Amino acid sequence: MATIGNYRVLTQIGEGGFGRVFQAEHLVLGEKACLKQNINSSVEDVELLKHEVKLLWNLDEYHSIPSVKDFIQLDRTNAVLVMKYIDGKTLEDIVEKKGPLYPEDACWITERLLGALFYAHCYGTIHSDVKPQNVFVEPRKHDIKLIDFGLASYKPGSHTKPAGYTPKYAAPELVNGNPPIPQTDLYGVGMVMLRALGGDIAKKSFRSDTPEEITEFCNELLRYNPLERPSWEKNNPLERLANVREKVFGRRHSSDDKLKGGGM
Repeated sequence: MATIGNYRVLTQIGEGGFGRVFQAEHLVLGEKACLKQNINSSVEDVELLKHEVKLLWNLDEYHSIPSVKDFIQLDRTNAVLVMKYIDGKTLEDIVEKKGPLYPEDACWITERLLGALFYAHCYGTIHSDVKPQNVFVEPRKHDIKLIDFGLASYKPGSHTKPAGYTPKYAAPELVNGNPPIPQTDLYGVGMVMLRALGGDIAKKSFRSDTPEEITEFCNELLRYNPLERPSWEKNNPLERLANVREKVFGRRHSSDDKLKGGGM
């Protein structure tokens, strides 16, 4: 098996438009890790990966954001981001294989996702690519990891252009070429929750058995005009979601739910 730095590569576990992700093991410690390597060999792609590492380096103290372990530059055109291994599956994989989640499961996953974004936004980072494929669910920890900050922006200004986006889940302002803002990520949260609940992504419509209060909450996040969506300063979505959970399920938070719908 190949080795990269102090890591033995075990198997490939994912691939996107920019990078391949491998499960690996530390040669000395025996601990698992995730390695992300750029697919196309270029100086530009190494710089993009380095940009992602620098953003994560200052965010990984939060439990729902991946923990960076190292950055290995193999040569001028190839590099590897080393992260702590995530023991779980993406939300997309869960819904695709098992079907819609039980609504309270969708709510606690959304709560963790909002927490990660609040932390990132406080440090000036806009993710810009919030989608089910970038949300790893860790049922044993009752937690998630928001991954892939490759398209993220740090303190974007009025002239910042989107680094890229996933058309199916992108907020309208990204598609229109406008700067990403915190509400851009909140739109992505609405799309993630819609997908988790088994709704129609193209039509932005919900299943008929979705509790009305949850549908209303998602629709607030999915408003076309970003300034009409909730913000951390006004109608805080974390507080709003807690109120929804109390009304629908009789409790604002939970720590012992198990995935009842799209179970692991």
